[in-house]
Amino acid sequence: MSIRTAKKLLCILVALAMFVPAPAAALPLFDIEGAVGGWRASPSGDMKYKGNSLDLEDDLNFDNENELTGRLKIGMPLVIPNLYFMATPLEFEETSIRDKSFTFGGQDFYEKEEFRSRLTLNHYDVGLFYNVPLVRGLTLNMLNIEAGVNARIIGAKAVVEQETGTESLYEKKSETFPVPMIYLGLGLNPVERFGLEAEIRGISYSDYDIISMIGRMKVKAVGPLFISGGYRYDTYDVKENDLIIDVNFSGPFLETGVDF
Repeated sequence: MSIRTAKKLLCILVALAMFVPAPAAALPLFDIEGAVGGWRASPSGDMKYKGNSLDLEDDLNFDNENELTGRLKIGMPLVIPNLYFMATPLEFEETSIRDKSFTFGGQDFYEKEEFRSRLTLNHYDVGLFYNVPLVRGLTLNMLNIEAGVNARIIGAKAVVEQETGTESLYEKKSETFPVPMIYLGLGLNPVERFGLEAEIRGISYSDYDIISMIGRMKVKAVGPLFISGGYRYDTYDVKENDLIIDVNFSGPFLETGVDF
């Protein structure tokens, strides 16, 4: 395991552990689902910071990356809202050469000279939701609909650096900001140990236009253990203090976890 991967895994585990209520594991009234997995994220779109717009694929040469993910879902008793936590570190880094000179962060970078770029877009979701009343009962526990709110905490960082024979050029922009979102979830369990799930989180206002969609197929293996896989699509059109990110990330994922 690389140092970069290990750091991401540690980041996920720490982020999720911070949100786990201490008495939850000891009380039978709580329903708990937790999973760790991998997402093969394919990037597209562009980024800009006080200069030229840079295409993630054509200009920066970004390619598919395998990213670790983690999530924790806690069903609360009575009228207390249920909790949903999810951690998704996301980072792309490549070396490329551009035929034209460009400006990033007010810094001019040379054409036909190798440069290195990195885009980090880590996000952590904290959600509160309720199960829509009567749906489970009317469908004999085969269908469940969830609705609530979600706060996505985004850690964005864009870096461009270039070494020439006479100069060392470097520019970085970092921003961390929360974005409120709407959450909707759908679960279908036609048989006891097999389920289909869909989740959507989204918001569109001011300088934020974000949609995150997940489709998941889940199979219970042994006891509370399950294996699941599916497809995830995230789109961002965000402007934060002159950093403009208009990007899409999509691809399949696999995860394993427990549900009890």
